[in-house]
Amino acid sequence: MLRQLVVNAVLAIILPPGTAQAVSLAPADRIPIQRADTPLALDPALADPRWSQGALTGPLIDLGSKAPAPVATSVSLWYDNSALYVGVKSEQKTPVVATQATDDIGYGSDDFVAVELDVSGSGQRTYMFAVTPRGTRYAFAAESARYKPDWTAAATTTPEGWNAVMRIPYRALKLAADGPQRWRVNIVRNIAATAEHESLAFTALMSYQTLPGWPAIAFDWRFWPTATGVTLTGAVPRPKPRAEVYALESTGTNRDAFTVPSGATVHRAPRTTGADVTIPIDATTSFVGAFSPDFSNVEVDQQTIAPQQFRRSFTEYRPFFAQGAPYVNPALQGYQFNLPNEVLFYSPSIGPFDRGLKLVGTKGTNSFGALEVRGSDPVTGASFDDVAFGFRHRRPDNTFGYWVDGVSAAHSSGNDRSWEIGGFGRSLASGLVYSAMHAQESGTFVKRPGDAQKNAAFVDIQKPGLEAAVVWVDTGPLYSPIDGFTNIADIRGPEFSLDLTRSPKRGPIKNAELYLYADRWLDRQGNVHESDADAYLTLRMRSPLAIYLNDQLGSQRTYEGDFFSGAPHGYRDQQVLAFKTWSAGVGYGEGTRNSLRTDYQAGPFGQFYLNQTTTTLTRALGPASFSVDYAGTREKAFAGQSDGQWLRRVSLAMPLGRDGNASIAYRDVSGRGGFASPGRNLAGSVRKRFANGNELFVNYGTPAAQSTLDRWIVKYLIRLGGSN
Repeated sequence: MLRQLVVNAVLAIILPPGTAQAVSLAPADRIPIQRADTPLALDPALADPRWSQGALTGPLIDLGSKAPAPVATSVSLWYDNSALYVGVKSEQKTPVVATQATDDIGYGSDDFVAVELDVSGSGQRTYMFAVTPRGTRYAFAAESARYKPDWTAAATTTPEGWNAVMRIPYRALKLAADGPQRWRVNIVRNIAATAEHESLAFTALMSYQTLPGWPAIAFDWRFWPTATGVTLTGAVPRPKPRAEVYALESTGTNRDAFTVPSGATVHRAPRTTGADVTIPIDATTSFVGAFSPDFSNVEVDQQTIAPQQFRRSFTEYRPFFAQGAPYVNPALQGYQFNLPNEVLFYSPSIGPFDRGLKLVGTKGTNSFGALEVRGSDPVTGASFDDVAFGFRHRRPDNTFGYWVDGVSAAHSSGNDRSWEIGGFGRSLASGLVYSAMHAQESGTFVKRPGDAQKNAAFVDIQKPGLEAAVVWVDTGPLYSPIDGFTNIADIRGPEFSLDLTRSPKRGPIKNAELYLYADRWLDRQGNVHESDADAYLTLRMRSPLAIYLNDQLGSQRTYEGDFFSGAPHGYRDQQVLAFKTWSAGVGYGEGTRNSLRTDYQAGPFGQFYLNQTTTTLTRALGPASFSVDYAGTREKAFAGQSDGQWLRRVSLAMPLGRDGNASIAYRDVSGRGGFASPGRNLAGSVRKRFANGNELFVNYGTPAAQSTLDRWIVKYLIRLGGSN
C-alpha cells in the first residue's frame, strides 16, 4: 500500500495541476478598512452592527489543498485615530481547540485567527497578532524575536464556531507618519484538530508550512493585498524611551556557570544588575543599549545527538542582539539551499559581553542597522570590541533589492574585517528570480586576501507548483569571517534544486512535495570537496497522517581531519568520506496538541555505518502540555568498534493564569557517539508577569546545559517607559 501511495504521489506531482480556480485575494487586490467615528467595543459577540458592514465573508483558502476551506470566515476591519480593530466570525466543523491560557506561551497548539500587517508597504516592518477561542494572545514582529507589545483581544465560542475581536493600538506599531497609509494586510486561521492553515491572501506560489514556523511574516508579506481607506490624522504616537532593568540573585555550587547561545558552558562571576535601554530617534529609528547585560537566559535548549557534516546554526534570543537583527544582517537571499544562511555577523558566537550599542531603523523602502559590542572571552580572557553594520533597499513590489553589510572585529589576538554586497531581481510576469553577491575578508588572520573572498549567484524560476534553481558558489579557501557563520570554505562549483508540489482534488493525498537537490563543489586543487544528490518526498494526507521519504547520496573530502578547508592544512592527509543514507518518517497529528513524529535513518555516514531513530510525542493534559523525546544513534565503524548514544527527554509545561507559566524538563544522554555530550540534566522554571509589565523569574539549572547545573536564579525585571 505504501508503494502505491508513493507512485500516486509522484504521478500527482508530475501531472499538470487542475484548472479549478479558488476565489481569494491576490497581492494586486485591495482590501477595505473602514473608518470608525467612535471606538468599537472589545465585544466578541460582535453585537455592534458595524461589524457586519462591508465584511469579507466566505471560505479562506486552505494552503494544503489550495482550495476553498470547508467552512466560512467573516472578516471586518475598522480603524480610528488610536487603533486598528479586527472582528472575525469563524465557522468550524471540527471541535474547537482552546487549551492554552497563558499569553505568548504554546503558540500553534490551539485554534487561532490572526491579522498580519506590513505597515511599511515594502516588508520593512511586518507584524502578526493572533488570538485563540479562549482569548489567549500572541504577537510577533519580524524585526525582533522579543516583541512584546501592549494590545488587547477577546474571543468566545458560538454554536457555529467562535468569534474574536482584536484592538491593536498604533503604539504597538512603528508607523512612519500620519496621512494616507499604504499597509499590506492579511487574515490567517489555524485549525488545530486537523492542522489546517487558511489564508485570505492567496497565490499559487504560497505553500503549506508547519507550525511554529507558519506563517513566515518576514517573507509572506509579498503575497498580501494592499489596504485602502486608511488616512490618519494626529494618530501616530510620539515614541517613548523604554528600559528593562533587572535585579538578579543566584545561589548553588554552579552559580558561576552559564550556557551561551553556541551551547558552550562558561564560568563567570554572576551579574546582579543591568539594563537594556531603547531610545527612539524618530518613529521608525531607535538607539538600543545594553549595559552589564544578563547572560543567565534559560529560554533555549540546543542539545541534539544527530551527527551532521556541517557546522550547526543556533538561534539568537538575547534582547540586545534580537532587536533589529534583520537590519544588521540585511541579506535578502541565501545561496546554499540545503544549508543554513551564511552571515557576516553571527551573534550566537559571541558569549557573555559587557556592553552593546546599536542604531536600527527604517526609512521608506530602506532599512539600516549598526552596532558595537564589547567584552572578553571568559575562557581565554581575550578581549573584543566589534562593529557591524547593514543596509538594505527593496522596492515595495519586491521586484528589486540590494544590500551591503560589514563587520570590523577588533580582538586582542588580531583584527578581522569583512564586507558584502549583493542584489536581486524578480519578474512578476515570468516568475524569474536572479541574484548575485560578493564578499571579502581581510585582516590579521588572512594571509592571502585573494583567497578570502566569496562570490555566488543564482537564477531561479518560480511557477505554481514548481520552483527550479541553478546556483554557482565560489568560496575561497581562507574565507571565514571571525564573527560570521560560514558552512564550508574552499569550494567552487554548481548547485541545482527542483521543488514540485501538487494538491490533488481527490484521493487520500492532500498535498505532495518532491524536492530534488544536487551540488558538486571542487577545492582549489581541482578535487571534489563536497558533492550531494538528495531526494525528499513529503506526503500530507487528508487524514492527520504525513509520510516522509528521503534519500541522500554524497561525499566530503577532509584535510588532516578538517572538512572546512584544505588550504590551512596544505591539502595534506586527504580522505574522502562517503554519505549514502535513506530515511523514512511518519507523523500523525503534527501541528496539533496530540502529535507523534518518528523517523529512522540508515546507511554509510563518513567513517561509520549509521543507524538513527528519533521519536517525539506530545500530549495535552488539560491546560498543560507533556512531551517525550526518545532518540538513538548507533555508529558502527568500518574499522574499529561500534559506538552509540541515546537521548531520553521528558518535559511538562503548565499555565499559571493569563500572565504566568511553569515548566520542568529532564534529559538523559548516554554514550559517546553522536554529537551531544553525555549527562543528566534537570531544569525547572517559573515566570510571572504583573499588571505593570514587570516580570519575576525563578529558575533552577538550564535545559541548554549538558548536565544539571546546581544553580538557583531569582530575577526581577522592571519595565519602564513606552511599549515595543
